Amino acid sequence: MTNQELIDRSGMSASYFYGRLRGSAPFDANDIEKLAQALGTHPHEISRVAASIGEAREIEPMVDTEPQELGRRLTAVSRAPRLDGSVFNIDELVSELAARGVAFDRDEWSSLIAGASSSPVRVRVLEGVGAYAGVSTAYLLDLGDAAAVEAAEANFEFREALKASGADSVSARAVGEISPAALRAIAQTLRSISAQ
Repeated sequence: MTNQELIDRSGMSASYFYGRLRGSAPFDANDIEKLAQALGTHPHEISRVAASIGEAREIEPMVDTEPQELGRRLTAVSRAPRLDGSVFNIDELVSELAARGVAFDRDEWSSLIAGASSSPVRVRVLEGVGAYAGVSTAYLLDLGDAAAVEAAEANFEFREALKASGADSVSARAVGEISPAALRAIAQTLRSISAQ
């Protein structure tokens, strides 16, 4: 397919398309979707290929991790209800990351949660997971931050207790800044009430 055929099929103007190719502005998520449709592929595939070309991986910010501990934390994130009370869904996560311009797929996720990924890990992936799940990025980016671990894992317990008690998702957001010990105490109270 020629560039002109791609431009015609995607519905972009030639100046818009070539301006982005020259780097005067980035292709946005809508552009990627139009290009994918014109090429007969999925937007994730375009993002994945684009990220693997040239030195893109070397330019992207990376963070050193301990794969087993990161895997443990990502497993905890995926098991806990999200901040809005919904269930963590890998397909939704992949879509949200793609909307942020981050190529990510189920295989990479499986490697990360299994603790089998190599270190370093892309910062934007971990930031996207944190944003999707409603957890502080410090929990995923700074594995030595004990306070972030305590806060996040107490929050997970609280969310699980809220969900088990039938409380709505607004309750989790309404709590605001509260100590991990207090969150665990509230979670324990909710569980005991639910058990009665």
